[in-house]
Amino acid sequence: MQIQPSKKVVGIEHRVDLRPLTEDEIRFEIDMCIGCDRCMRACPVPMSSLVNIADLNRATISDDIAPHVARFTDECVMCGSCVPVCPVDNHRDLLMLSLKQRLGISWDGSVDMSRVLNFLPSGWNQSLLLSRLREQPMFSDAQLVPENYLLHMVATSKILTLLPGAVVMREGEFGREMYFILEGRFELTSTGPDGGDLPVAILRRGEYMGEHGMLTGQQRNATVRSQTAAVVLEVPEQVMQRLMEIVPAVRRFFEQLHNARSIEAVLKRMALFQGISAADIRNVAEHTEVKGYERDERLFSEGGGSAGVPARESLHLLLDGFVKVARRTTAGTGRDKTDERIIAYRQGGDYFAGGLDLLGDGRAVTVTAITRTRVAEVPRAVLLNIFTRYPEVDQRFTLRLQQYRDAAAAAQTGFFDPLAHTHTEPANPLSDAEARAGLRSLVGGGVIEGTEVLVIDLDKCIHCNECEEACARRHGHSRMNRKGMIVGNISIATACRQCQDPVCMLCSRAGIARLPSGEVYITESCIGCGICAERCPYDNISIMTLEDEREPRNTWNQFSDFFKKGAGKERGRTSLPIFQNAAAPGPLNVHQPTDAFGEMRKKLAIKCDLCAGYDNQACVQACPTGAAIRIQPTTFFGSTEDILRRRAH
Repeated sequence: MQIQPSKKVVGIEHRVDLRPLTEDEIRFEIDMCIGCDRCMRACPVPMSSLVNIADLNRATISDDIAPHVARFTDECVMCGSCVPVCPVDNHRDLLMLSLKQRLGISWDGSVDMSRVLNFLPSGWNQSLLLSRLREQPMFSDAQLVPENYLLHMVATSKILTLLPGAVVMREGEFGREMYFILEGRFELTSTGPDGGDLPVAILRRGEYMGEHGMLTGQQRNATVRSQTAAVVLEVPEQVMQRLMEIVPAVRRFFEQLHNARSIEAVLKRMALFQGISAADIRNVAEHTEVKGYERDERLFSEGGGSAGVPARESLHLLLDGFVKVARRTTAGTGRDKTDERIIAYRQGGDYFAGGLDLLGDGRAVTVTAITRTRVAEVPRAVLLNIFTRYPEVDQRFTLRLQQYRDAAAAAQTGFFDPLAHTHTEPANPLSDAEARAGLRSLVGGGVIEGTEVLVIDLDKCIHCNECEEACARRHGHSRMNRKGMIVGNISIATACRQCQDPVCMLCSRAGIARLPSGEVYITESCIGCGICAERCPYDNISIMTLEDEREPRNTWNQFSDFFKKGAGKERGRTSLPIFQNAAAPGPLNVHQPTDAFGEMRKKLAIKCDLCAGYDNQACVQACPTGAAIRIQPTTFFGSTEDILRRRAH
């Protein structure tokens, strides 16, 4: 038969560089296979235990595809575990890609709607449900979003019937679910300066909520309550991500909306744009391009180079993430004996005009991303149009540029710095090398990016290792290492920091999730494929093989474990609200009884989840000197600017 791998493949965003094999390459790889099944033994997908390599090879080059092979192909996450174990260097992952392309996406198949229909309100049917979903702007085009895709989305989501006053989302909590309003009216409120609720908006049928958390992973920015009896569709993040992969138009809709809102919020806070009407700010946001930068990618350069120098009438707004601001210095005198001297760090809400650090000394700089960063680049034409309509904005911008030109001229004479008394936020010259080095560690190492970090006071630590041992007693394996980067007398333990924007959570199997209070944890769906561990830039997720954990534990082992040093301090499990629902995932314990799925499970990811499900944290509870503590980085260390200003004593 002719092999025609042409259908869409989803769920492999972590393998963006994949190159499909040609038909001749596929047949060559199959001919080279010796049928040893090592790839199947290394595969973390539980169903791989039921798949024979001969059946998989046959399905790859023929129409003979058994149902269990088709299901395994759909469940394959393209982690690449099969490749290094092959004795003949076959690319089994690319062979799986070819098979996935032939079979297409699972959403093309039939949908079992029986369970969903049982939860519909009285008088509702499938036709009415679909018509209500078509009222949503991103689903209105039946050519772009076929009916079958909507049915699959509904079948993997929840239909909620709510009474007046029911709270759907709470401001400050974490959540990535989307809510589509099918019936009723909702009120959005935000906490005001006095702690009271400030009305933000009213949402009705045909509108949606929760897109901010779904797209960014950040905390909810509003509380949502139903004003009337209501019906909503709650769609999990993984389901929305799958739909956005299948239908790129849906992704573009949400991204454009989110980008515009983020840009508007930043522009309204900027002194340069005060006095501009809301309509003109919205127009600027709609015509502004948003770019994403990965770690160590350069936004622009002080003196040109690959990143180039931005036009003087340009504006870079940081929407998310952290960047480092640097300037050239004498060769060998900068950081790590380079010609680069870091002068500041900037984060979401900060900006650069014309390549100048206007929040610092107003001079040209080189800016590089140190975390995943989103940047809005306002086009020169859009900015010039604002200058024409608002002369006062033009004057503010011109003043800043004149200050830069004066500084450049002064640099040639060496007599004075004309910005010494004119710029509004001068860089503090008292920040010394030690304070800057500490800041580099905190920002570059992702500490400031975290929401809760385990630190150890080295002045109190007696190196007893009780924190790690207590963690191992509670969870079966230690999820932390007390040794890590050192800043002053503080050691940053190697453990999950519950990042503000966890890149590890892009899991197509929902194997990792986040509680509303912020704890990122491994769920019952985890198969230990290692994709989350690979994505974590701080190496705080480990993959554990379960085969060695299934050895029977005799009575003597259990008895002796109970009387080990410190045993008993790790008790204190409480029932979190999310665990009161039997269907909800929870923190895994390697010694817990396993179901049929668990019996086939081969590997498991382990990471610190702040002891979710317990009323204390084992590492902190067990420390005999109080050296181990949990802190919020920006509260404990201060903001990036605070650290730069601080003098070491």
